[in-house]
Amino acid sequence: MFLVGEKLEYEVSYSIFSLGTVTVEILDTLQKKGTVVYRARAFMDSYSGVPFVSLHWMFYSEIDPQLYSHFFSGADRKDSTNISYSDYSFDYSHGKVFVEKGITTKRDLATRKSDTISTPYQDGLSLFYYARGNVHSNKEVNVPTYVNESKVNTYINFLHKSGSSEIDAIKYPVQTIKFEGRADFVGIFGLTGGFEGWFSDDAAAVPIVAKMKVIIGSIRLELVRWRREGWVPPRAVDE
Repeated sequence: MFLVGEKLEYEVSYSIFSLGTVTVEILDTLQKKGTVVYRARAFMDSYSGVPFVSLHWMFYSEIDPQLYSHFFSGADRKDSTNISYSDYSFDYSHGKVFVEKGITTKRDLATRKSDTISTPYQDGLSLFYYARGNVHSNKEVNVPTYVNESKVNTYINFLHKSGSSEIDAIKYPVQTIKFEGRADFVGIFGLTGGFEGWFSDDAAAVPIVAKMKVIIGSIRLELVRWRREGWVPPRAVDE
């Protein structure tokens, strides 16, 4: 599922309105304390002129092959001079997560704290890859997640329910597999409450369509562009 160089772009819509884009990519790998981790990055940007919405966020995660987070950074880029950020560094060998939160121009005034953890955790971005890696597992899980400087859980039901999905970017129905879940917190993209996803029913498990409840209501994310070497969206079997 992890492939360095993969880049996926989604359009976000609310009812009949297009709100913006989400772009997710795997940059490369690095060695961290004897463990190989994948460096993933995501950008969330609203379109200019959208009423009441002005979002420009960047998220960065370092994720091991077992799909656990080792480091997370989130940055609000609305103000290019004073960028608000939150960093989480997970030290599993000592059962700690270290948090730093502040503004880039005032790092010496940042808030720093630590929290105890007794199990590997997901962050808001690594959760995206955790879902991809487990979508074929046919299980229900409560996933320990660290969001907003708090230990929470994300409930996911990997239904192992195959079907087909249609999107404008692919000229035939795509064979997909569905899952659903619930977030009892406000997370990345404003996620709060229930969500559903339809991923390609193949080894790549590329997200094709997602629906989620956010602060403003229910939004839809649809794949519009992708770069993944060798990947061809699987055609629905009933075609």
